[in-house]
Amino acid sequence: MKFCIRVFRITEKDNGYITPYQLCAEGSSLSAGKASGASPRWYPFIGCNSILHKRTVKYGSQWKAISEMAKEYSTNVLGLKMGNERVVVVYGEKNIQQVSNDKVFDARPDNFFLRLRSFGRRCGITFVDGPLWREHKLFTFKYLRNIGYGKELMHEDIKYNLKNILNFINNSNGNPINIKIMVAMSAMNILWKYVAGEHIKDSQLRKIIELLSARSKIFTMAGGWLNQWPFLRFIAPEWSGYAVIKKMNEQIHDIIIESIEKHKKKSVKGKDFIYAFLDEMHKNKATYTEDQLTGTCLDFLIAGAQTIGSSFDFMILAALRNADIQEKMYQEIISVLGDEDYNWPDIKRLVYTTAFVCEVQRYYTIAVFSGARRTLADSILDGYTIPSGTTILVSLGDLHTDPELWDEPTKFEPERFIDANGRLKSSTHSYPFGLGRRRCPGEPLAKPFLLTSLVAILQKYRIESSNGVLPSDEPHIGMLAEPRPFTARFVKRKLSQ
Repeated sequence: MKFCIRVFRITEKDNGYITPYQLCAEGSSLSAGKASGASPRWYPFIGCNSILHKRTVKYGSQWKAISEMAKEYSTNVLGLKMGNERVVVVYGEKNIQQVSNDKVFDARPDNFFLRLRSFGRRCGITFVDGPLWREHKLFTFKYLRNIGYGKELMHEDIKYNLKNILNFINNSNGNPINIKIMVAMSAMNILWKYVAGEHIKDSQLRKIIELLSARSKIFTMAGGWLNQWPFLRFIAPEWSGYAVIKKMNEQIHDIIIESIEKHKKKSVKGKDFIYAFLDEMHKNKATYTEDQLTGTCLDFLIAGAQTIGSSFDFMILAALRNADIQEKMYQEIISVLGDEDYNWPDIKRLVYTTAFVCEVQRYYTIAVFSGARRTLADSILDGYTIPSGTTILVSLGDLHTDPELWDEPTKFEPERFIDANGRLKSSTHSYPFGLGRRRCPGEPLAKPFLLTSLVAILQKYRIESSNGVLPSDEPHIGMLAEPRPFTARFVKRKLSQ
């Protein structure tokens, strides 16, 4: 007997609903109301995994495989069964806006993979929900803003940490290098200053970044095989990716615990988030526990590492592959800033360079699926009923390349973010950090960091290919998208250029 899953459309005569996961014998892909309800066949225990795996191999990523599947079934609400987990993948700006802003979709999945990511617990702010999430999100960001996070003061921290990147480039003497890890380390240290009041050792940072990159390549946003069958960690720890996450957790946990202990001994100077959290713990507030503190620190370390590092690597790649665009940015920088020092208000005057960053974030979407959601109650989405407890994946990668929203979406064109009057315009169709109450916590750092770092480099260096051959811009897409490894030459500009 064959089975399928379908998302059924509700009609006026329906008094109740039919769930997207109803079994059907000899399952031809049918739907009630319209063909967009069709979904692939699934089988007991393994769900759609065998079909999805074959297509992932064919297309090179699970995101692309699912995207092609949605097109095949002409649907913006695709129902899947991954092991025992019910998953709905959402497409189209209207649906994405609803999922991102409707409180019924505010929750996070409670599965093995996400608990494993958070040291085996539900803690922190990124992957918790309900009253705990609301209370700690408000406390965390209110305090961080009070000490300068996301404010103009942070720009000085960015410029200070940029010295390490510029020294690394200068010491290369024009030889081929890749600066992704250096950029990620700088971003993490800026975040860690606000969280823990100190820097992390370079050797520790480098190891964490390498493990995060390995994790991204092994897993998908849905967690992969390990999430569906946790017993794989015992019989195939390397193949399942469990060994990578375990190593990463050990490295990060040691850094966090060491810093917390320093704060308990008052050996870290100044004000930071850990001190503020420990003060709340001393007031005996129920949810202010060491596990919760550890989880929140973890959220910020991860937010500052791979996403910012990969975004910057894509910027270098785009500048390298588009020499004319790189020259336009340089001319704007020299025209507005000259070759002197600058502050944040000056940088915000760079319209074309800012538009370039916006286009990089659209063209090379890092989070092709934004952070997974979970429905808190039965809900209606695009005319289909989604049962409570369903995992929801939002496809930002497809939204950012939708030909109905973008003129020639496969073309790299910063001008699409500049209006007829030469002013920067914000597109309502581009959401590189997600949207709604679940936006990425690293966004207040990422925006000024990426733009300031790019300006600092282009002001002094011309980016050229290593051997005359342009590297591929086809990303590797796992849990997140990242560039395939490449190097570039940073050639020092003459003052007269």
